[in-house]
Amino acid sequence: MRYLSPAVAALLLALLNLLLYATLDRPWSITTGETHLVAYIENIAVPEHVRNSAYFQKYLPELNWRVWLNFGIIAGAFIGAYLGGDFKIRMPPIRWRFLQVFVGGLLMGYGARLALGCNVGHIMSGIPQLAVSSFIAFAAIAAGAYIGGKILMRLV
Repeated sequence: MRYLSPAVAALLLALLNLLLYATLDRPWSITTGETHLVAYIENIAVPEHVRNSAYFQKYLPELNWRVWLNFGIIAGAFIGAYLGGDFKIRMPPIRWRFLQVFVGGLLMGYGARLALGCNVGHIMSGIPQLAVSSFIAFAAIAAGAYIGGKILMRLV
């Protein structure tokens, strides 16, 4: 079998989320670990900026389990793609695609901070806790994905 069925993958992700919550008393999240990693690096280069940040006065920038979980996700995706024969280094044929990806990444990061979490945090952790903000975020994510898909279909 080359791919997991969506039902099996969803069950495994739910079990992993439950395991994280049971062992670490924290739900699964992506952007918090990313924020801590960037702040940890920034703290080396410009410590006064991190010291003056209200967010990092409450949450210290550190290389905690959330940062390592993100590295594990990247390593697991690489290993899965490599073992599945899907890994290939390639360059986009259109050079301005780099700018599109860069701007898209900035907008996604900005949106994740505005929404107080990324799609993983809201869907995998917030909805099971019945957080109203996560239901609102999920509706916005679904609407944005639908509209973005329609736009892409017209462009491609």
